[in-house]
Amino acid sequence: MRYFLWAFLLGSSIYWIACHAITNSNPPVLEPQRYDFAGESKCDTANRRGITVAVTYFQLRDDSDGASAINATLRGLAAKSITSWLDSATIAQHPDAQTDLNKAATLLAASYDSMANDIGALGGCWELQTTGDTLHATPKILSVKVSTYAYTGGAHPNSSTSLYTFDRATGKPLALADLVTDTTALISIVEKAFRKHQELLPQYNLEERGYFLRDGKFFLPANVGVVRDGLLFYYNPYEIAAYAVGPIEVTVPYSQLQAILNDDWQAD
Repeated sequence: MRYFLWAFLLGSSIYWIACHAITNSNPPVLEPQRYDFAGESKCDTANRRGITVAVTYFQLRDDSDGASAINATLRGLAAKSITSWLDSATIAQHPDAQTDLNKAATLLAASYDSMANDIGALGGCWELQTTGDTLHATPKILSVKVSTYAYTGGAHPNSSTSLYTFDRATGKPLALADLVTDTTALISIVEKAFRKHQELLPQYNLEERGYFLRDGKFFLPANVGVVRDGLLFYYNPYEIAAYAVGPIEVTVPYSQLQAILNDDWQAD
């Protein structure tokens, strides 16, 4: 009797572990989310006054702890794409705006109205559009891209893209040091790929060619993501080159990174 009970418990445990592993190995199911500002200060194209705010992102259809943590971060990033255009004092007075998109957009509208009342016409409507999407997913990680286009007056609009990679089991964001074991060696690898992408010979001085360096040295971008073929290094406008150059995306194949890749996050 004890043998059969032990066998039953062991079999049940193996079955549960197998099902759990299968669930984690499945591609994430995404639920699109969209927010459009519809307040009184919504853009009036006829009078060229008001604001337009449109935010699209996604949530994972998964009740695991890791997915819940990722969803909370993605909601926060969606709100941050709006609050980043507000001053710190306003955010401190309205902490709920950091998770509530409508609250954040309403505060942005109030900021617009205040400036319009102080200085008159602002040259048209303000516009903010944010889009979140996936870059790549494996049983272990989820890499996403959040892009924002904003016009809040001035000579030209601004655009930026941020990349994030999450541990699907814990929901925690992974830093570059989690993806590779040697960031110093990585710099020379990425510089070589960067020069090839920009058609710059090894002997060319990057600063003389108009690129921005740090203390005369090449540097890695603030945003690195995981894609199917390798690691994506994304330089936003103004980060390493003038606005007119636009963003620079450099993908380094895994074959060039084998010596420094951290095995912990890679798919089995």
